[in-house]
Amino acid sequence: MARYKNIKRTASIRHAIKFWWNIVKNYDEYVYDQDFFDIVAYNLKRDEVAAIIRGNFSDKELRPLVEAKEEQLELDRDNTGFMLKRIWNDKPLRKGCRAVLKIMRDRILRKLVPGDDDVRFERRFADLCKFLGLDKVESELFMLMYVRSATVFDDLPVADENSDRPIYYSMSIDRSYPEVLKALSRQGKLMRYNCITDEYWFNYAEFGGYFDGLDGAPLNERYYRMDASEALPWNFFGKLAREDGAVLKEMLSARREGGRLNVLFYGAPGAGKTSFARTLVAEAGLASYELLQGESDGKNVSAATRMAGIQIFNERMAGGGKVLVIDEADELLRTMGDVFGVRSRGGSEKGVINTILDGMQMPAIWISNAPAEEMDESVRRRFDYSVHFRALTLAQREKIWRNNIRRLDMGALIPETSAAALAERYETSAGGITMVLENVKRLNPDSVRAAELVERIMRPHCELMHSAIQDGKGKPAADYSLEGLNIKGNVGLDKIVEAVRNFQAGCGRKAQTPQADRPRMNLLLWGPPGTGKTEYVKYLGSVLKTKVVVKMGSDLLDKYVGGTEERIASAFAEAEAEKAILFLDEIDGLLQSRARADHSWEVTQVNELLHQMENFDGVMVGATNFFDNLDQAVLRRFTFKIEFGYLDGAGKRMFFERMFGTHLNESEASRLDAVAELAPGDFRTVRQSLYYLGTAVDNSMRIGELEKEASVRRGARSAAIGF
Repeated sequence: MARYKNIKRTASIRHAIKFWWNIVKNYDEYVYDQDFFDIVAYNLKRDEVAAIIRGNFSDKELRPLVEAKEEQLELDRDNTGFMLKRIWNDKPLRKGCRAVLKIMRDRILRKLVPGDDDVRFERRFADLCKFLGLDKVESELFMLMYVRSATVFDDLPVADENSDRPIYYSMSIDRSYPEVLKALSRQGKLMRYNCITDEYWFNYAEFGGYFDGLDGAPLNERYYRMDASEALPWNFFGKLAREDGAVLKEMLSARREGGRLNVLFYGAPGAGKTSFARTLVAEAGLASYELLQGESDGKNVSAATRMAGIQIFNERMAGGGKVLVIDEADELLRTMGDVFGVRSRGGSEKGVINTILDGMQMPAIWISNAPAEEMDESVRRRFDYSVHFRALTLAQREKIWRNNIRRLDMGALIPETSAAALAERYETSAGGITMVLENVKRLNPDSVRAAELVERIMRPHCELMHSAIQDGKGKPAADYSLEGLNIKGNVGLDKIVEAVRNFQAGCGRKAQTPQADRPRMNLLLWGPPGTGKTEYVKYLGSVLKTKVVVKMGSDLLDKYVGGTEERIASAFAEAEAEKAILFLDEIDGLLQSRARADHSWEVTQVNELLHQMENFDGVMVGATNFFDNLDQAVLRRFTFKIEFGYLDGAGKRMFFERMFGTHLNESEASRLDAVAELAPGDFRTVRQSLYYLGTAVDNSMRIGELEKEASVRRGARSAAIGF
């Protein structure tokens, strides 16, 4: 590989020869690898080397090597590396060999005349060392590692083992071993700034382009830059600005002249963390600098480079009036190791990030979408202040729509009065709202087309971001009625509606009332599929004029440890903030009995749900088809447990005549009554399947399709599961 390395740049070779000669001068042991002499072989011709050897050693001195039984020296035939290795390893000749190598070194240096490129190379290297704040030893080691990667000087006299390199590096730069070890330590700048690898090699991916003159970007722009983005008005953030913002402004003001202050913004993506950080810094009268995430060529900046950038900024820019904003800090703050007994995703080393947090000399705002559980406890406790950003509530989305319409002066196109409807329809982030409105404004439409464009641009954005679009499916069917449902027990569904209304009228469980025990309002709806559980929740929200936040059990399950608990907490917080009914459908996936749990996280997610149910100041409804699977402690937390059964005879006839708009004769009614296990959902399914057959449909066909639906369900339930 050596022959393909850069051997033409004069400056690199001159440095390489200096380091190589220092080893020759300081090393006095056996040379195992003849490639150690490649720097001579690639700069002097073989015959030239042989002539220098003949001119400095007598035949008598060389005869033992020439006549040796093994590894005979043949100056007319041997390659340069073998000749020099053979002479060096004959101890009586070593002093003379060192003198010969000095002659060869001087001859090579005379051939290497520095040019303009070499002057630029030396200047760039000096600028880099100054920017990084490297001392003399660190600078020499940095250059040594570069020339080892870029020239033919890459082989040491012995096998190149990690543990040996510091010894030979100390010889190469002619410094003491302790000095070199200190410079190569994890606390040294070469490691902290990602200049070298753990194996003490030059980090070519990081600095190769700069050394080779291919990367002309200013040095600081490799890591950070001043944030020139426009900050949103302070009152744009409402309660967040008044409460957390007020405290944070005081804390930032107290660190105006510098000093450690680590602030963490974490939580749901698109909840306004970055915008708030930018506005907060501007409101405090400080300058905001952003840690770079991407390079000009579109590549992401590695986590190691970003860690280096934080430390470089911390040491170069220490002083008053500056705040470093570290956006997308998930990978930096997420630490490698075990979390709740399960191996976590890759991240930074805990000791490294803790050292960085402890060593900050100015305020820093760290922004992460990762849940707190993915950060080690030792990392979390190093933050002076944290703000948990949850998914935007309906009220927050409405305010963001309204504020952006006003900020962009779009009131003539999209009236501010439409903000509430837009907020209810699109459950998107602050960034999504801003993006859509800015794009609509650029197209300069009339008011009619502006509304169309909002929908056209917002719909694919919501699909991309997995954000819900409320299109009326959350409302009960137009012909929905409680009449005909088969509810087991003494408390009817109309009584449940009144109970929930009374709970809401008392302003929730935590209201200050004379009662000593104000119970929670958690409802459990259980029974076979299609018996009306989900439709009843829609009806409940409609009749009480209360929004229903729907979360499927699968929506809350997360493949990462701690993620499910975070999603459960967020669901309850969202519902409480919006004073909504929280509907957890398929709740059995979350609340299986802890007695049957195989993993610790199955227990912790049940515990989290129990905790949230116990402290929720709102109405929570859970629905399941598998009552027997639920944890017994959870069952005790439900105020009402309502069983939905298959329709009885009267219910079947009522649903048939209501759904199909027809009447049954006695024969048809008797046939319908004989169909076992019919649920309200079956009538809707059959009505939809027969919709396009028009007048060709009669009651006999409808009953036949209902018979098939019931038969399919019974068959699916009894069929064995297998492959």
